[in-house]
Amino acid sequence: MEVYHLLPEGIRNRYFAKIYWHTKYCSLQKYGEKVRVPKHELQLLRDRVRKYGLRDIKAANVRKVEGHFKIVDANPS
Repeated sequence: MEVYHLLPEGIRNRYFAKIYWHTKYCSLQKYGEKVRVPKHELQLLRDRVRKYGLRDIKAANVRKVEGHFKIVDANPS
């Protein structure tokens, strides 16, 4: 959740799946469909969020949500 709030409001939902609510122990986030993520899409996401301190973006952290590749889980480095 803190990663989501590190991003400027205008791009949060562009690169991250929407987070509906969050508590200390869990959160409800759009999950999306697990699909094969093309290397160029993965690199594009990595490049876009790197300046916000996110460096652990892997294909396992990306889902197809409403037709777009979005990050569903990430930790600041």
